[in-house]
Formats: sequence, structure tokens, C-alpha cells
Amino acid sequence: MNVARRMRTEQVEADGALRTPSARRRQLLGGVAMIPAMLMMAALPRAVRAQGDGVKGRFVLSSATRATQIRQRVSSDLARKLQSAADAGLARELHPRAVVHTQGLLPHEQDRDASVLSQEDWRQTLIQALAWCITGNQAYEAKVAAYIDVWVAGYLPSFNPIDEADLVDLLFGFDFVQERLSPSTVDKARQLGRQMATGYLGTRRVGDPSTGLNNWQSHRVKLATAGAYLSGDPALVAAAREGFLAHVSGNIGTDGRTYDFNQRDAMHYVVYDLEPLMMAASMAAAHGDDWYGMASSQGGLAAALRWLKPYAAGDNPHEEFVHSTVRFDARRAAAHVEGYSGLWQRKEASNLYWIASRLDPQFTPMANALNAQPVVRALFA
Repeated sequence: MNVARRMRTEQVEADGALRTPSARRRQLLGGVAMIPAMLMMAALPRAVRAQGDGVKGRFVLSSATRATQIRQRVSSDLARKLQSAADAGLARELHPRAVVHTQGLLPHEQDRDASVLSQEDWRQTLIQALAWCITGNQAYEAKVAAYIDVWVAGYLPSFNPIDEADLVDLLFGFDFVQERLSPSTVDKARQLGRQMATGYLGTRRVGDPSTGLNNWQSHRVKLATAGAYLSGDPALVAAAREGFLAHVSGNIGTDGRTYDFNQRDAMHYVVYDLEPLMMAASMAAAHGDDWYGMASSQGGLAAALRWLKPYAAGDNPHEEFVHSTVRFDARRAAAHVEGYSGLWQRKEASNLYWIASRLDPQFTPMANALNAQPVVRALFA
């Protein structure tokens, strides 16, 4: 049974110089990777591009039916963990900001700490939404609504995919409560989704040219895909799909190695590169589209996951960032930022393999062995 059919049944950083001619050729390819998608979107008649605007029941990852199935499948132990996390955040203040910026900054540099607080708003939205989905406790629903109301009212995307990597959590949380929000808030959320999709699929780029090939592009694809499905615009969804396929083929080698590993010499960045792509494929699968197993992707994601597997299993230890070409990695190691030196901790791959196992059963044993975080286990139940 292919991925799309199975999902229908279930209803389911960071600068780096490109030093070699080969790398420069890949840079050029990366720079044009999104062009076919944008040409296709522009070629569609205006009426076709807008036809999703009147469609009801649009969602990013979780339809109403899938939300019901999540509630049914979450174990009592997992439910208690989610409730505990949600309870701990109920009294938390909201921290909306017009600009959120953490990329390229060490802890306590500039306004990084304040931005981290704001990014936690996005993650808390999803935690509270899952707790509400599972328990029906209206205190959780009210907290979700408060987060969504304040963020969709005034936030304008910066199109820095590292700063905004976790913005998808806000949108995932929106899925669960959208029918209980005001029409004005829902409309603003869909406008935000359209802004994200058009911006991240467009020609504007934050970051150096190598970001068109590495984890930055993976997060661009994820954010664009989320925005496209939220907007309901089929042309934006089609453009996100083309961007996904172009990046998988440009980012992952025939041996399964990602561009990030060659650039950073770190399993941390292999995971940080693959996880957003698996999220994007999961969004598509929830809408009945098999991006993960598509023939044109040539099995790239599966190959990358298999390449990473001996490290995630603990069979191949890896000393992180020893040969990284990115100067910021050395700054973080010198500042003793956790994870930027020493042996890689394989638990970092737990969420990645859990998500992957929902699309490809060959990764279920690894997912079970690593034990993903409660939010991911529930969201991808």
C-alpha cells in the first residue's frame, strides 16, 4: 500500500563558502531549484490559483477526522505527559514580537533570549492544542486561541527559515481549534499562510548561496508547504511540491549523504536537514499526496535515512563538527554550546525516525528504539 493511500485510510545555518567547482555548480542548481515551481504557479489562470479560497476544512496537517484518531490512539501514559506539559504552560505569558531573530547568535547575544521566548509561544500553541484535542479541557483551547489571535494579528514573516523554523508549530496547533476561532482570526491565519508560501517559494533569499542546498532550504520547503496547505491554494501546493522534489534531488547524494553532512561534518545537521522534509512529506500525505515515495524523488529521503541509521543505532559513533567549513560552528564550540563538540547523541534523531516511520514502516524499529518526544508521538500518532 503506497504512502498516500495508507495516509488516506488513516486520515490521516550558517554561513559556508562553496570552495570547489562542483560545489559552485550545485550552488547554481540550488539557486534555480524553485524556478520551475514558480513558473508553473504563474502560468495558471488567476481563477485556478484562487479556487482554494472558498474551500472549507482546509488544514496544515490534521483534519478534524485525523484529530479524532489522534485522540483515540494516544495512550493514557502519553496523554498524562502531554497534560503535564500543557498545565505547566497555562499560566505562561505571551511574548509576541514583530521580529524574531536567533540565527547566527550565541546565547545572550543581542536580543536572542527575547526571541527564544517568542519562539516558545509557537511550540506552546501546539502543546496546548494537543492537550485540548485529547482531553477537551477548555482551558487548553483558550490558551491556543490566545496565542493564535496575537500572532496572526500582527506578525509578518521575515523569511529567515532558521528564525522561523518552529513557526509551523503555531500552524499545526491552528488545525485543532480553527473551527472554534472567529472568522476574522481564521482569515488572518490563512493570509499568513499565503504570505509564507509565496515568500518562501519566491526569489527572495535570506542567507548565503549555500543555503539553497542545505538545511535552510529544507526549512523553506517545510514552511512553504505548511503555508500553501493553510491557504488552500492548489497552485501554491503544486509549487511547494516542485520545490520539495527539486531540493531532495539537489540535497541528497546517490549514497544518501546530505549536503549538510559534507558542509558541517555533523549528524546534528543531517537530522536538522531531513526532519523538515519529512514534515513536508507528512503534510502532503495527510492530504492524500505521496511526496515521500514519488518516483521523481528517486527514493532520496529513504536513502538518507538509511545512511543515518547506523549512527542513530549507536553502531557508528561520530565526533561532531571536526571538519565543518562553517565558522559559526567553531564559535559555538568555543562558547561551549551543548552539542557543538564531542560525540553525537543519537537521541537527536528520535523525532525524525518517528515521523519517518509513519510514512515508511522500515523505520519503525528505529523509531521505537529511540522514543520520540511526547508532542511528536502524539501529533504523528
